[in-house]
Amino acid sequence: MYRLFLLKHLGIITLLLPFFFVISSHRSSSTTVVNTLQLYDYNKSNIRNILAQNNAKITRQKRTALIIGNAEYKEAGRLKNPINDANDIAKSLRELGFEVTLLTDASLQQMEQGIENYNRQLRQGGVGLFYFSGHGVQAEGENYLVPVEAKLEREQDVRYEAYPVGKLLGAIEDARNKANIIILDACRNNPFTRSWRSSSRGLAAPAQTAQGVLVAYSTAPGKVAFDGKGRNSPYTSAILRYIQTPELDVEQMFKSVRGEVLKETEGKQIPWETSSLIGKFAFNLTNDDKTNQVATSVTQPTVTSVTTPSPTSTTTNNYVKTAYFMQSPTFNYLGASSNNIRVPNTTYYFTITLPENAQTPLQKLEIKQREGFEEIDFNLNKTIAFEGKGRKEGQKIQIKDVTRNSKTQTVSIIFDPAILPAKTITIGLRAVGNPSSEGIYEFEVMAFPLGSKSRAQNLGVKRLTFYRGV
Repeated sequence: MYRLFLLKHLGIITLLLPFFFVISSHRSSSTTVVNTLQLYDYNKSNIRNILAQNNAKITRQKRTALIIGNAEYKEAGRLKNPINDANDIAKSLRELGFEVTLLTDASLQQMEQGIENYNRQLRQGGVGLFYFSGHGVQAEGENYLVPVEAKLEREQDVRYEAYPVGKLLGAIEDARNKANIIILDACRNNPFTRSWRSSSRGLAAPAQTAQGVLVAYSTAPGKVAFDGKGRNSPYTSAILRYIQTPELDVEQMFKSVRGEVLKETEGKQIPWETSSLIGKFAFNLTNDDKTNQVATSVTQPTVTSVTTPSPTSTTTNNYVKTAYFMQSPTFNYLGASSNNIRVPNTTYYFTITLPENAQTPLQKLEIKQREGFEEIDFNLNKTIAFEGKGRKEGQKIQIKDVTRNSKTQTVSIIFDPAILPAKTITIGLRAVGNPSSEGIYEFEVMAFPLGSKSRAQNLGVKRLTFYRGV
């Protein structure tokens, strides 16, 4: 309405100008003309400014951010800065036009749900930013973000208790939006690894990413970052210092951050980035008409880009897309045909639901015995799978292969064909015999989507209790 009001009055002023010029020719004084022209120039300038501001708001790409700050770790103790870090980053991003979702002291389930929602928003296009402050660990070359309730007594627990960075990268790649920035202030001195056989410090070296992604680490691979003495960590403090600098390209910004952190920590902490962004992006844009769009193609890019070859490409260094579930399957039920100790040939039933919104078929399940007084052995040749829940057998499901790793007490079941979304299935594992000791036995389930490169989804833990028969 205000724009129309100004345009209307500008038109009236324009129409009246000839009339004022005629009057001025009959008067010795030109004061009226000068004043009128000044008024015209003033209104014209204001209108241009208003239209430019409105157009900037319209043409600016959608900006979406997910911020996670984890501090109150139940097993590892409290971290001082992550909540402050997350709140301050969220505040700055909102001021810069980002639509921000903020999670603090998040569980694994909350992190998974938050990232699922974030991925849906990225699919609408624009620029995405993911920020995590808290504990991060590496295991077997993979990086994981640790939720507050995680129990990481052994290194192999990580894949069940923490969120893999690779899965986040896969979700971002699949969204296919123009540009993504991932900031991980998650390399603090980690108490979880003290009881592990292989105690790797910090996070692993950056993995190759898809085109249009910048991943920023608070310190170099294998090194530890400082939590900081002030309100924020040294890394996040430096980001907050530079993120609102007008027209500062994001890659140049992180160079400035690196210099600031080096100075603050006396050279003990060196931030690290890997980037496949194409073109330039600045957080604080003062001239949106020139810089608000992240380029999708540039004749001579100034950064290294990772491209995804077409299906017909003969390149030997093909980038393989990571498969993942858009919505996680659920582990609904665990029961046994008998809960009495020492009963032979007992069947354990594991019921899994693959939701319609998973969007990816289920290729494999891993069932692992976590706790118990004895190791339970299974007759793998007797393994069955069918549609339905519990012991109510429905249509049989074809199993391609069943194997067992005795060291990790894990049974792997591969389906062929893979299980389509919107189905509930049950796996029946035939135990050679129930344990001879009474007590609680825990089983974890991992689900793997269809694909040559896939990210497992932890479905959680359920218990079986065995007791003496009456």
